[in-house]
Amino acid sequence: MILVKKIIDKLRPVVIDILSQLGLELFDITLRRERRKLVLRVVIDDPENYVSIRQCEIVSSQIGNYLDEADLIDSSYILEVSSPGLDRPLREMKDYNRFVGRLAKIWLKDGKVLVGNIKETTENTVSIELKNGEIITFSFDQIKKGKLEIDF
Repeated sequence: MILVKKIIDKLRPVVIDILSQLGLELFDITLRRERRKLVLRVVIDDPENYVSIRQCEIVSSQIGNYLDEADLIDSSYILEVSSPGLDRPLREMKDYNRFVGRLAKIWLKDGKVLVGNIKETTENTVSIELKNGEIITFSFDQIKKGKLEIDF
């Protein structure tokens, strides 16, 4: 586990640099053993738009080239580059700001689960409009977790 952390700690700034040159952001990076294979999973985000397959290909190629040269991982591995997806987690206040108007599911620390459109945000509050039209406002600190819902 310590070795995995060292690899991620060395790789993270390189990945962030690659992404920033492309106008992208790092959403998550993990390295774990899955079915006897090592999987390096890099999740990227485009703060202005959705991540395209082409962007994933470019990032994968650049990270792959770096890993080949740096020889950070001494065994065979699988590199996966993807986006957070349409039902992406909402982790930070900036995520709620970005997705005002979108359908979300939010779990509050008091056990309530809310599903509705993100109506409005302030510096540290989120308002969501439920299907019945009721608007509920709560502080960001009250949120246990949240994610976008796919709205058909």
